[in-house]
Amino acid sequence: RPDAVIGVYSDSGHNILAAARHHGLRVPRDLLVACISEDPDYAMTTPPVTTVSLRPDRVGDEAVDLLIALINARTGVDRRRLVQPVLVPRRSTRRPARRSSPVDAVGARPDAAGLHPACYIKGDAVLDEGA
Repeated sequence: RPDAVIGVYSDSGHNILAAARHHGLRVPRDLLVACISEDPDYAMTTPPVTTVSLRPDRVGDEAVDLLIALINARTGVDRRRLVQPVLVPRRSTRRPARRSSPVDAVGARPDAAGLHPACYIKGDAVLDEGA
């Protein structure tokens, strides 16, 4: 079974929680769950689900700015735009504290907040350790 699941559609986090319950898996003890979503309801699920916001408002702002620049034939405009995602960590990705010094199946230890070291945050971006 997987250690973690990431949902890529707005409702997928709710569906993952339901499927985990159906299969007797406890989130986050048995399965870590995160979702790419702007849905504020994830703060109130049981447990609250970690989300990654792709910041559609900023993506829209950048797209409009670029479109206006192209329409006005401005030179020197960088057509590549990067909008940093924002990680909103919640209980669904925090392993419960254990009595001893835990080491998981791959030899990784959760950090002080209980977050698994497979991901870390640089600024507001979520980066994979292997990247």
